[in-house]
Amino acid sequence: MMFKVTVKGGTLSQREIDEYIFYTKKKYGTVLPEHLEIILEVDGDYVNITYDPPMRFGAFRATDYLVNDTGKLNASKYAEQQDKIPNTV
Repeated sequence: MMFKVTVKGGTLSQREIDEYIFYTKKKYGTVLPEHLEIILEVDGDYVNITYDPPMRFGAFRATDYLVNDTGKLNASKYAEQQDKIPNTV
């Protein structure tokens, strides 16, 4: 695991922690930043998930490539993405 998981306000089994990691990967992509900290705050029967730094979802489209981070594009596709005029909708 390349990122940190912190549990506050209670305890969770490793299986529960793994499920929250799976949920995060499913929601934000299978590759999570190495510097990410997942904070699981136990509040009775509920668990609040926060991220440090906060996770933001964004999708970038550059000629048939749909990625959640422009860092995944090669140099020419990155340049093409920078030249595009974003939609205002």
